[in-house]
Amino acid sequence: MKELMGPDGAFDQGLLWKMLQELEAGELGLEQRDELMSFIGSSPTAQRCYLEYFELAALLEEEATTYSEEGMLPVMNGVELGFRHFKRSLLAAAALVILGGLLASLVMVKQASRNYLTAEVLKGTQWSVTGPSTEPSNGDEAKAGKVAKGATVHVVSGLVKLAGKDGAAIVMQGPARVSFPEFDKPVLHEGWLWIDTEKSGEPLEVKTPELVVSDIGTRFGVRVPADGPAEVHLIEGKVEVFSRATEKMIATLEPEKSGFVLPAIGESTRVVLARDPFPELPDLLAASANYPTTVRGQNPVGYWRMEEGAPGSLVNTIPEGVTGSHGPQVITDEAGPQQTAGYGGFDEDNASVFLSGEKEKGHLSLGTAPIHDGVLFEHEFLDQGGGLLGVQPAVTFGDASWVAAPLFQEDGSIQPGKGTATLAFSPVDGVMYTLDATVTTTRGASEDWIGLGFGHGQTTKSARFNSGGIAGRVWMLHRAADTHKPVNRAWLSTDGADWDWSPTDSPLGGTMDLRIVLDTTAGAGAWTATWFAKRPSEGTYVEVRESKALINELITSIGFSVIGGNLSASIENFSLRAEATKSHNPGRHQADGPARVAWDEGAVSFWLRREPGVRKAEMLWAAGAHQADDSIYLQLTAEGTAGFFMENGRYDVQIASSELVSDGQWHHLAASWSPSKVALYLDGQLVAWDSEERGLLPGVLQEVRFGGRRREQEFESFSGWVDELAIWNRALTSHEVRHQFSSALGSQITADQLSREPRNVGD
Repeated sequence: MKELMGPDGAFDQGLLWKMLQELEAGELGLEQRDELMSFIGSSPTAQRCYLEYFELAALLEEEATTYSEEGMLPVMNGVELGFRHFKRSLLAAAALVILGGLLASLVMVKQASRNYLTAEVLKGTQWSVTGPSTEPSNGDEAKAGKVAKGATVHVVSGLVKLAGKDGAAIVMQGPARVSFPEFDKPVLHEGWLWIDTEKSGEPLEVKTPELVVSDIGTRFGVRVPADGPAEVHLIEGKVEVFSRATEKMIATLEPEKSGFVLPAIGESTRVVLARDPFPELPDLLAASANYPTTVRGQNPVGYWRMEEGAPGSLVNTIPEGVTGSHGPQVITDEAGPQQTAGYGGFDEDNASVFLSGEKEKGHLSLGTAPIHDGVLFEHEFLDQGGGLLGVQPAVTFGDASWVAAPLFQEDGSIQPGKGTATLAFSPVDGVMYTLDATVTTTRGASEDWIGLGFGHGQTTKSARFNSGGIAGRVWMLHRAADTHKPVNRAWLSTDGADWDWSPTDSPLGGTMDLRIVLDTTAGAGAWTATWFAKRPSEGTYVEVRESKALINELITSIGFSVIGGNLSASIENFSLRAEATKSHNPGRHQADGPARVAWDEGAVSFWLRREPGVRKAEMLWAAGAHQADDSIYLQLTAEGTAGFFMENGRYDVQIASSELVSDGQWHHLAASWSPSKVALYLDGQLVAWDSEERGLLPGVLQEVRFGGRRREQEFESFSGWVDELAIWNRALTSHEVRHQFSSALGSQITADQLSREPRNVGD
């Protein structure tokens, strides 16, 4: 065969191997086959190549299954013949390693990308894979698995980490359902999906029913709740959000450590940032199968194992200026639910906390209500050289950064335009707040002004109070001297009242000291506001609008707003002071946090054992705006039944069980609430519920505690033992609650049994 001979008289070994492949595939004609066999018979070197080829082919064929399972199939380019690519291309993969340059001269080979995602599964996680999968997984025994392209992963309860070849990490937090039409374009149908692309450096996008969230080397979470629009929780980096329907950009998120609700139509709003699961993943995945691990896999915002330094405890960061301690009557050396008592999921040395039931002493403080007393922050813009656009002021109630439109400058000067500059802040009951600022306006047009006040919402878009995502609750404006409007205004929501400045020759413009006093000492539903002003050269503030009762007490921010294409203005100083009433002891506002509870949805679960023989109504767990407030609570009746209560925007919700927990044994209790359902669980079973749509109260309850009597005093402080207390900023499903109970018992309940809805669900 002349085509096999090179110009130097030696045969072309690469071409010989290629013809042997065709021979094996039956794709050589009779004449070519006879010529090839004649050539091999006449050349000892060709004979050796012939034997090596078939010996190697047999060897490589044995490795086919291994290569297939590991996703190492090569892609062969530049070969147009229809032969079998070295036994389904697996031979080429190994031959590339063994023959090196010889095979490279035959065909162009590139390593195939991995055709699956590897899964690491928290022990006890209930999950399944539908559709294409190299290794479907289901049940407690699934510690790892593989998810193929096109598959859908359903996590009923627990946590699954998926890893791709490029280093991207994806965490599904049950309950969740995610499809993978492409590995870099997962579709989140419901629940939580966390993404970390820092190691891969490759972009990844997450689709929800309404949005497309595209990241650029970052760590973030996406949530599709049962009710309402999707959320994006940005830990670090940058994401862009688009509407799936219009393909138009909705938002670019760059601030780190912030959560956002992002409807496809309408303004986005900020929410409490969810707990980032990535720092705890290694410990979670390596942990043993026990009840605490199950709770952690469900990613609570607060979790207390009670025993000091217990393995598996979540670390709850304490904000600066906030301290925490247990009451003096709390004893922590009592045994909790243990294996000897039939609770196989707990450690043998598991401990609990005993609460004595004494008034004001036997409770656990778990919330993050700040100390609202004294100077909360104070800033001189022009004197200290900056404070807007990301510069943090000194605060004592927690970290806060300016969210400011670009027209606000770091030295306090303001360029012409329209926008807001705000700090996150939520008042509490029982405090007298004084908000002060010195502002200057030197030029303006008919509608130009600068405003100071309390509001709801934050945005970087062009906005002013009561527009563009900012709702002014209590605010006042100061106009420039050359405006065509004759007066300034003091606002209560959308109700504005004119105020002049008669003590001076020029009623408008120039430098003005503005002050708003917000009085919350009378408690919820009775807040008032009063407006004051003065010139810096004058010593006494003048009341420019008398005290008015707030129509809406939902305040989440304070700051400035401006409007004016011709406005020339600046901010010279800005401060907020708080004076707590004597009955509102700031020393009681101490916390081990963070464990803030949201009005719209959340959950709490714990184990308890009541002191035998106790027959009195007792408070178990409560959350409120401050220590004297119990807006949501769990309680025990004198007979030993459990009840759950929460205030509501339309009506109060109160549900109760008929089962008793007063037998001196350990019991698991959980309560969960969402816009469409309030549920109470006892020992893994749904025992009471209310499924009517609720008129939600907005906001966050910052004071959370276990035990301690209610202010109306119809409940005494709880007397007994408590263990494994966990709090969520989302509702729990019945599957998750049953999973907590069953894994603590160490039962052999199957995944199929666990996935079934309990008989008395009531939905």
